[in-house]
Amino acid sequence: MALRAKKQSGEDAPLSLHELTQRIAAVVNSSFEEPVWIVAELSDVRVAANGHCYMTLIEKEPRRGTTLASVRGMIWANRWWLLRDSFEQQTGQSFASGLKVMIQVQVSMHELYGLSLNILDIDPTYTLGELARRRLEILKQLKEEGVIDMNRELPFPILPRRIAIISAEGAAGYGDFLKQLSQNTFGLIFYCHLFPATMQGQQTESSVIAALERIFEVQDYFDVVVIIRGGGATVDLASFDSYQLAFNVANFPIPVITGIGHDRDETVLDHVAHTSVKTPTAAAALLIDKMSEQLQNVLDLQEEIMDHLEQRMNDERQRLQRFGNVIRNTHVTLTQQIGRLEMMGQKIQGFAHQRILRENNRLEMMSQTIRLHIGQHMQRDKDKLSFFEKTIQMAQPDNILKRGFSITRLDGHAVKSASSVPQGSMLKIQTADGELTAQTLENN
Repeated sequence: MALRAKKQSGEDAPLSLHELTQRIAAVVNSSFEEPVWIVAELSDVRVAANGHCYMTLIEKEPRRGTTLASVRGMIWANRWWLLRDSFEQQTGQSFASGLKVMIQVQVSMHELYGLSLNILDIDPTYTLGELARRRLEILKQLKEEGVIDMNRELPFPILPRRIAIISAEGAAGYGDFLKQLSQNTFGLIFYCHLFPATMQGQQTESSVIAALERIFEVQDYFDVVVIIRGGGATVDLASFDSYQLAFNVANFPIPVITGIGHDRDETVLDHVAHTSVKTPTAAAALLIDKMSEQLQNVLDLQEEIMDHLEQRMNDERQRLQRFGNVIRNTHVTLTQQIGRLEMMGQKIQGFAHQRILRENNRLEMMSQTIRLHIGQHMQRDKDKLSFFEKTIQMAQPDNILKRGFSITRLDGHAVKSASSVPQGSMLKIQTADGELTAQTLENN
């Protein structure tokens, strides 16, 4: 079909924009008289006040993620509620941005509103397959990176009583979890602290990751992390098929328990968590079971100790009874031995008295003999001492001088040899009654 008209002068006449868009619309609408099935990704899905659902349908380049095509789409209000309910019931997912869907569309081109696709039907089986494929891809990536089992391999604490909870504040599941813990039949006490997070909608991923980061900063104060969600729609589970969220949980340094309230297939988050249960109350029951198991171990040990103590007391009681019998027999024997010892003591005392008398007489005789010998020795020692005193007295220098001897000194020193005195030296000669001065002769 020609898209231009002849000018009145015979040359080509220009078209108005309205004429151009009318012709394009006619071509497009005539080319797509029947609806067609297409595959596209949902973006910017929103429901207007009039009940119509508007969105943008896009296609991305697989590797680089760049947008290859983009077209406006819409579902009229009278059809939107039926399609939405059917889709969510069959897929368990909300009809929201980010999903890849197979839809039947009627192509429509309007000269004022442009190209748009009116959605007539949705194939939920395609989305189910796409979600499963995406889940498998994420799990494969986590496995290749070697992190998928990291949290599962952490040892579960023996007493998981300090619990960090990630949940929406005021959520029914959070309340059920706390009620289950506080009303346990064993009287166990748990310390719980809530780290609030959005548990549905597009903010779920970033909100839960932020809560994990806050727990990481105080991880030494907690034994386990519990991620719970209850009372929300099943269609919001897609947020837990997130690579980033799963990566954070897999790498978390303390065990993570998930109880996000679903009975369908496990989410990616369930695969990487240390322990996965269906509901918040099941998560609470798990913790109670772990604690009660240790409590039972303590009670069993207590009973075993009591049995052992009772047996030990019986053994000791019998042993004391045997000792009592031995002591009583020993008392009789000791009484007899004491009597014998007393008799022996009397005999020994008599023998000792006689021996002491004999030894006293002997010592007296020895003492007299010793005194006699000492007296004799003392007289002899006195005589020797008198002789020594006289000899010492005669050896005194004054007594020697009186006997006619003299002391010759040179320069104050006694002369012991004539050869040691130089000729012409002045000598001093000491006698008993005075001192003389003399000079040695010099050789001519």
